[in-house]
Amino acid sequence: MPHDVVTASLNARDKSGRIDVRFGADMKTVVVSRRALLSVSSPPRATEVRFLQHVDAFCEIVASGLGSKKSGGEVVLVTANDVRRWRRAWQSSEVAGGI
Repeated sequence: MPHDVVTASLNARDKSGRIDVRFGADMKTVVVSRRALLSVSSPPRATEVRFLQHVDAFCEIVASGLGSKKSGGEVVLVTANDVRRWRRAWQSSEVAGGI
């Protein structure tokens, strides 16, 4: 699903990210847990640079329906488990596409 990132920032104190993103006419706030940020790539780092490198991946996780919705669906939490499920689905689709 196409998306437009409006803002993205990392909370330096607790190392969690926040993304305001538009999916079509819907505006959502995506909260990325510190553990999700650590799980998105190797080596694990919870830095602003790493967060900004993977903003699109976190938006794809939300677009694929893997994030946990809060507050009537306007706020979506992305956890390390969501990242792992998304990664497994992405890797299995790559394998299926290569056959």
